[in-house]
Amino acid sequence: MPEVTSLQQVERPQLQGHQVQHSDAQHLLIIDGAVVPCTPAEYDLLMPLLHHTGEPVPFTRLLGVPGQRPLTRSIRRGLTQQMSRLRGRLWPFGLDILCLNSYGYLLLSGSHEQAEET
Repeated sequence: MPEVTSLQQVERPQLQGHQVQHSDAQHLLIIDGAVVPCTPAEYDLLMPLLHHTGEPVPFTRLLGVPGQRPLTRSIRRGLTQQMSRLRGRLWPFGLDILCLNSYGYLLLSGSHEQAEET
């Protein structure tokens, strides 16, 4: 693994209990000390979700598309596949990505389930 030169800490109250760091230059994500492998495309999709954890992120923001351009079926399918892979990578850390049907995606920490149960 190449030497990690600059990591940025993700500070979100919804990620309490997790130490999440990332490096844009190296497309690197580290959760609780474990390196989470992501492709550059997955990393680009994950960053808006991490910086807005607990808040819905619209498709247009995830894809970097200005305005309200409709998503084609093939773009939506590709986005769904990448989000599914990301969900599998984050699941062991108690993080989940929820699809909000025609709006976008939402990243939640597993602590939201515990809060709802009490």
